[in-house]
Amino acid sequence: MKKRHMSDAQFGVLMSLPGLAILLLWVGVPLIILIGVSFTRFEVITPTVFVGLANYAEMLGDRIFRLAFMNTLVFFAGSTLLAFVISFPAAWCLSRIGRGGTAMRTLVMFPWAVPLIVSGFIWGWIFNSSYGVLNHLLVISGAVAQNVNFLGETTTAMMAVIVADGWTRVPFMTILTLAGFEGISRDLYESASIDGADIFTTMRHITLPLAKGPILTGLLITSIFSFRTIDAIFSLTRGGPARATYVLGQLNLDYLYNYIQFGKAGAVSVLLMLACMAIASVYVYFLFKE
Repeated sequence: MKKRHMSDAQFGVLMSLPGLAILLLWVGVPLIILIGVSFTRFEVITPTVFVGLANYAEMLGDRIFRLAFMNTLVFFAGSTLLAFVISFPAAWCLSRIGRGGTAMRTLVMFPWAVPLIVSGFIWGWIFNSSYGVLNHLLVISGAVAQNVNFLGETTTAMMAVIVADGWTRVPFMTILTLAGFEGISRDLYESASIDGADIFTTMRHITLPLAKGPILTGLLITSIFSFRTIDAIFSLTRGGPARATYVLGQLNLDYLYNYIQFGKAGAVSVLLMLACMAIASVYVYFLFKE
């Protein structure tokens, strides 16, 4: 009888089946329940009633939902941009450090090791209008005449939470960007230097094109995390002042714990998931194109 040998691909698929089954049970079942709840009026104290797309229609027509959605877009875009602007030059510098490079890379990871909620409280102390270190530095430097209420003003609250959230995203983005830089052959930089290319020309024609994959991956993950995470907002402003930092995650919490309307909370969650998928699809498109 002829023995049939299993290919590496078939063996890999076979070994992945148990993990895939667990993943489907862990993620798929709650997701199906969530979608089902979003089509109902589920308020605990009243009978559960199937309402179809009524929850979605109410959310899309609700002024508070639209405000939370716009705030979420501003928050995730600002946090992602801040993380990239800081992590790119940080990774560039780390890739050129010889002695002590390992220690410096370890220090860069420090903000990532701090729990997000703890990071929010730390930034709360920094932005405090009475004894915050930022206000102290601004006053003694003469930049402002008196303390600024960063978390209590609608014009500065969003910037404050963006800084607090972006700070926690910098290490992860830096490591992925650094991985992309490390994969570029040094011979290319030496050839560019011999040809007289400056640092900006080298970065434009060598670094960015060849490190685009890891950078896009880092931007994708950072964007999704910032879009759905509210740790910094929850610990700093709770959505205030005057809903200036009120995002979809905060709205979802209100529907769950304050309004006890699980059907609408499910609709918000599904819409949030669809928005994350839309954002991810843009990055995935460019990754596959790359």
